[in-house]
Amino acid sequence: MAFDIGDFVNLMAFLGLTVATYTIFFFSKLIDQKRISVNLFTLALGISLIGLSHLLRIWLDTAESPVILITVATGAAFTATGVIWVLYEHGMEISNLKRRHEEIETIIRKLKDKYYKQEISEKELEEAYSSLLKEMTEIEVKLSQAKRKNI
Repeated sequence: MAFDIGDFVNLMAFLGLTVATYTIFFFSKLIDQKRISVNLFTLALGISLIGLSHLLRIWLDTAESPVILITVATGAAFTATGVIWVLYEHGMEISNLKRRHEEIETIIRKLKDKYYKQEISEKELEEAYSSLLKEMTEIEVKLSQAKRKNI
């Protein structure tokens, strides 16, 4: 078993994909201090399995072993699932924020109508309006951050 350029490339691919896996874990931990999300774990697992297949190519000294092919296929499936899951979750987050923003605007309009009809006092309107405005500002900040991530 001689160590040739193909083995070196496979070793470097394994190391690169391992670094990518740990980078995903690192940034996932930065995003949420309590836990690593399942979608990012799925993505990292897929990348790790593909990296493992490169290491198996060196160890088994062949590229066409059924173990390697199964590892690559499983890694590709996990990676694709993880990518789709991450993108879907990000899209749902933006959609939910926009929907809540519209709900708050509707509530503010209804409050103003009630005030003009003198169903609520000015103090009640100010209290409700300030809390809704605060929540709306937080949503707008989150939306601008999410849109910046898309760019």
